[in-house]
Amino acid sequence: MILFASFKTYLKLAVSSVQSHMEYKASFWIYLVTLLIYYSAQAATIFILLSKFVSIGGWTRGEIAFLYSLLIFAQGIVASVFSGMVEFGSLVRDGGYDRYLLRPLSPIGQVLMNHFDITGLLHLILGVITFIAANQFTNIEWTFAKICMLFLVVFGSAMILAGIRIAIASIAFYAIQNYSLVHLFIFSSREFMMYPMNIYNMSIRILLTFLLPLGFVNFYPAHYFLDKNSDSLFHPFFIYLNFPVGCFLFFGSLFLWKKGQKRYESTGT
Repeated sequence: MILFASFKTYLKLAVSSVQSHMEYKASFWIYLVTLLIYYSAQAATIFILLSKFVSIGGWTRGEIAFLYSLLIFAQGIVASVFSGMVEFGSLVRDGGYDRYLLRPLSPIGQVLMNHFDITGLLHLILGVITFIAANQFTNIEWTFAKICMLFLVVFGSAMILAGIRIAIASIAFYAIQNYSLVHLFIFSSREFMMYPMNIYNMSIRILLTFLLPLGFVNFYPAHYFLDKNSDSLFHPFFIYLNFPVGCFLFFGSLFLWKKGQKRYESTGT
């Protein structure tokens, strides 16, 4: 009963967040259209590049579209549920985090639901469109095992991206100002995942595999679905590590959050 009551409370917080976003309807729709144009431009850029070249790094048009669709699916979940992590530094600087500590609910749960962003679900729509387009140019045989693996990969990828957001937000407990890290590791790093990782030099590939494991979001698991053999893999088993890496990064970031929260000092305002 207590768990159900908490769930209802979080749901109400999420609904309130959606209502606040839609309070100014014109602004909401303008933002939605802008977001649609931005991601359409990204997809168009990839298409233009592939119209000039038969393949990029041995990856064809359909394979890169599939790579992009895996990324967009995961971002749809993360952009909706974990958008509160992006602006968390301002809560620490302004002392707004005090409110979350005083309430009988999980502080991190409140941060997430109070900043629930329904526009993030637009990523899922774009992901479906890109996914359908990709399947027109690839020869993926969708067996039951691959369908199950697809859901597991999307969930694992979402945990990887969410874990990075939580870890970067946790740094605000120590450094107060973390916006530069947010821009670097959350927004700028996204560009690396739009293309096959094997087009980058070895140092970048090591970074995206072992230090900032973005390669496990779409590049490595895509090999499983596309039945690709690549010399760029550090180990063939890496194509199955999406979900384990997601779990490790997500729960590790929660541990970092709890450690950081103990360091939190109110502004006193």
